[in-house]
Amino acid sequence: MKSLRFEKKSNLKRQSARTVLFALLLLGHMASTLSAQTEKDSISSVEEMIQEVDTARAYTGDAEQAQKFQKDTIKETPNDFSPLDIGSNRGIFILSANKLLQLRILGSVRANFHYSDDDLEGKETFNPFDIPTASSFNTPIYYAGYSQTRLGFEITRRTMTRGDIFVRLEGDFNSSSGGFRVRHAYGEIGRFLVGMTWSLTNNVGYQPAMVSSDGAVGSIGLRTPQIRYSHKFSDKMGYSLGLEYSKPQIQIPDSIGASAIQVIPDLMARLTYNSDRLSLRFSGAFTTISGRVFNNTIEYAPGYLASLAGIISSVKGGNLYFSFSAGHATSHFMDTFNGKSQDLVYNSDQRSFVPLDYWAGYISYSHDLPQNFSASLSLGYSDIDNKDFQLDRNFNNSYNTLLNLFWDPAEGARLGLEYAHGKRVDKGDDSGYSNRISLLMYYDF
Repeated sequence: MKSLRFEKKSNLKRQSARTVLFALLLLGHMASTLSAQTEKDSISSVEEMIQEVDTARAYTGDAEQAQKFQKDTIKETPNDFSPLDIGSNRGIFILSANKLLQLRILGSVRANFHYSDDDLEGKETFNPFDIPTASSFNTPIYYAGYSQTRLGFEITRRTMTRGDIFVRLEGDFNSSSGGFRVRHAYGEIGRFLVGMTWSLTNNVGYQPAMVSSDGAVGSIGLRTPQIRYSHKFSDKMGYSLGLEYSKPQIQIPDSIGASAIQVIPDLMARLTYNSDRLSLRFSGAFTTISGRVFNNTIEYAPGYLASLAGIISSVKGGNLYFSFSAGHATSHFMDTFNGKSQDLVYNSDQRSFVPLDYWAGYISYSHDLPQNFSASLSLGYSDIDNKDFQLDRNFNNSYNTLLNLFWDPAEGARLGLEYAHGKRVDKGDDSGYSNRISLLMYYDF
């Protein structure tokens, strides 16, 4: 009896063990199946999430979709679009998978060649400020360069509540050392712009295409870090207000301990009018020039600039451009004087810095010709009101004449030929002349 009970208990234990083992195997199988299904669902949900929000997955988009994105607002009118800027229809447009982000890759391969009867400081432009005076001989020079080659990116990201956010980054190789230089780096949302781009006083859109990068004397092509607010009264009129950063340029003798600094930002304003026949821009700047002098005290001096630029279309079948600017201690805004330390000059007798007054302007006429040719003639003049204590070798006035011929052999490709003549006159009436023939070739991809 005991052995039977023992045998029954043994059988019961074996059955229980089989039942537990079977249950464990069943649970393991169910867990494995559930895990695989969960993993599959998880992978599926991740892929769906990536498809929904991952803007790194780029697809080339069609032109119709690209047109739905916000355009660069500084290119909506002729106001801030230089004739040699890369066209809005050039580049590679890429859309994200969810079509909420657009990337535009743009670039331009550029080469320029020139022969000049004098070796001027600027190789990419023709600035008569650099013409030597009272010289008995000239130094002819041939030059070829690529530094105007450009590369840039534009990104437009669509938001749910703020509209489109636009960002632009563009550079070239035209730094003083020949390395990469940032030309534009800014973002736009609504009516606000923050970053570096053309100053509100610029007149780059109010001149024809010219091989010389600074154009006619009187051009303003300064780019500044800024905060800008813009608004349109109507389709024809609008205004912009801004805070900009531009460091004053001052003649500081080595014998004194002084330095130019920026304490208060430049206050900027611009009013524009655009119609089919007439485009006008009035802009102004008020600056506070700051300097650390002598005993490390900071002194301030006011400066201002007023400028009027315009385009009259369909004049004898062409366009008439003009610009006139005048200022006080703000000459660094002008291309002719930028980098020449003509804002303030030092009076050693009174041990003080004295502001200089100046004015500059140009007039240009351009006309389209058959076979995709165009030609233009530009005349520019600049003048500085010298002080009695300044030396006779100081700059007094200059002019230049630019004759340009451009040909567009194919979409995106352009050739420009320019003849430039200029003269510089010093305070003591010494003068100098210079001539240059230049060729510019480029392709915007």
